[in-house]
Amino acid sequence: MSGSFRYGLRSRFYGLFSQLPWSLVVTAIVLLPVIYFAESQTRILLVYIFIYWAATIGVVMLVKDIYAQRFLLEFSIQRCGISVRKNANNVVEYTWPQLSTIRSLRKKDRISRFTLEGRGVLLKFEDGFELPVFEQVSNYDSFNLMLKKMAL
Repeated sequence: MSGSFRYGLRSRFYGLFSQLPWSLVVTAIVLLPVIYFAESQTRILLVYIFIYWAATIGVVMLVKDIYAQRFLLEFSIQRCGISVRKNANNVVEYTWPQLSTIRSLRKKDRISRFTLEGRGVLLKFEDGFELPVFEQVSNYDSFNLMLKKMAL
């Protein structure tokens, strides 16, 4: 059994693609009645506030997503173990006996809130390295199947 797994652009920038539009919609819903009944000078001020609010929220979501990049690593599974690509030049090979703990992640877990707010598994290795694998990874179902077969 072997396979390569990675997080796509949408999952890497989860906040921008999923949470930012909702924030803008809620802000627009709150401000539209106020803008409608306001004088023209106040209306212009509120439109500027809306634009700056959208820019601020966009920057906050981008910073959060860039911070979360350190958790979302590409990896591949071979018969002998897992290869984790930590950056462009650094690939770490782990064998199956080095895998010390497999723990399921829920949306309420701290690491899940920092990254994708999704479910998945956390793989802990003997050297202390932790690899979170969320359901947004490519071929998550085949990853689960491989993990179960390797555990047997």
